[in-house]
Amino acid sequence: MASKIKKRSYYAESRVAGRTRRVTIGRSDLFTLDEARKQARVTLGSMATGIDPTKAKADARAKSITQEDAVTKFLAGRDLKAGTRADYTMILETYFGGWKKKQLKDITPNDCVARFDKITRENGPTTANLAFRVYRSMYGYARAATAGPDGRYTLPENPVKRLSDLRRWHKAKRRQSYLPDDLFPALKAHLDSLRSDLHPAAPVFADYVELLLRTGLRKSEGLGLLWSDVNMTARTFTVRDTKNRTDHTLPISVQLLELLQRRFESKTDEFVFPGRDGANTGFQSRLTKLREIIGYPLQYHDLRRNFSILGSNLNIEHYALKKLLNHTTSTDVTAGYVIITVARLKGPIQTISDEVDRLFGSASVTQSDSVEIENKKYTGAIPLANLSLLS
Repeated sequence: MASKIKKRSYYAESRVAGRTRRVTIGRSDLFTLDEARKQARVTLGSMATGIDPTKAKADARAKSITQEDAVTKFLAGRDLKAGTRADYTMILETYFGGWKKKQLKDITPNDCVARFDKITRENGPTTANLAFRVYRSMYGYARAATAGPDGRYTLPENPVKRLSDLRRWHKAKRRQSYLPDDLFPALKAHLDSLRSDLHPAAPVFADYVELLLRTGLRKSEGLGLLWSDVNMTARTFTVRDTKNRTDHTLPISVQLLELLQRRFESKTDEFVFPGRDGANTGFQSRLTKLREIIGYPLQYHDLRRNFSILGSNLNIEHYALKKLLNHTTSTDVTAGYVIITVARLKGPIQTISDEVDRLFGSASVTQSDSVEIENKKYTGAIPLANLSLLS
């Protein structure tokens, strides 16, 4: 059996910036000796001027990266939560999908300004700001990822920078909405009516809204609460992997204890508020109805602001309130020395919950009521003290 004959190739070799570089000219069956020598002279001449052919090829490959490839690498390379990754994917596809086959180096600052103005006209200033913050992040990641070993960038400067240079970013107006005090009784009346509704999702929604108001949790944190993270023995519950990537443990107030007992009586799965996937048990339609009844365009996050406002009005200590809201303190040097335990939060969260009752127009739960609630058992159910042991 004849052995395979290895093809020989011509190459040029020289030193560039103190490093030996070898460049293949071509196979000997494709180039004559004279042709190879001519090509080698060109290559060696280029290397003599300081051009590194290996780096030049790498730069050319980096510069040719398309937006589609850059987005794929950005989403795969960044440590993003699933929800954030889904949002980024939607934004990049919706507002920049027409550029996906373009090379990033060909997307100019003027292109970005024109697209920014278009999104502003069609979708509003807030959406334009958000879309280009995501695009800026994606391009910045691609530029860093394609830089050479020496850190030298191969892609042009981020074209989104032109928006800053021209001061085109829209000034963001931070939302300050919250439920006015005089609407608390109307809210309570509607929530109470939902608890007597025959549709199983109605009382779930009512308890969910009340949970947000009494705890200051974010919408997704309340929806994601698991029974395995509700510890009735310690009278605490824990929300996992929050917005700032930490677990957040809070005490259970007397009123919240009663709410959780109601939920446990109707327990159907691992979530305190079942049906969180898909349509979230029709919560959006019920929120729309709630807005109509109380005559106010309530947002879930408004309830978090209400919690914060109540805490401030009740003179809850600053760092305790920050801890209750799970706000980061990484830029606050003093906060690093202030250790706030969960036990220390028991009084503040109970005080806020009592104030919610006052605004609802109902009397706060007394100590005797608290004992009765804690000792309550349910026929055929595990004692509530062992609730956290449920799988």
